[in-house]
Amino acid sequence: MTIEKVSFRDFIRGEVMADVLRLWDKKSNKSKGLYISPEYAEDVLNMINEKEKKKRKERSKSLMGFAGMLGEIENADATHKEMKSSKYE
Repeated sequence: MTIEKVSFRDFIRGEVMADVLRLWDKKSNKSKGLYISPEYAEDVLNMINEKEKKKRKERSKSLMGFAGMLGEIENADATHKEMKSSKYE
């Protein structure tokens, strides 16, 4: 796997190809994005989804702890509105 730091203009021109490209703006020297080849795209998406699920579970646990519910949460992937409505049903 090759990782390169390239300018956005070079990426648009298609001059630099690698498995992972970090896109940078040359004038402001700031990161503008990330290009991942299709070979690694599915793995990266799965990693991002797992990270988001973990954040959502931690947030729901802290929310339910604050609201006074104890024990395991049945709807860990539910939104705040769904949890609140199920609590008052």
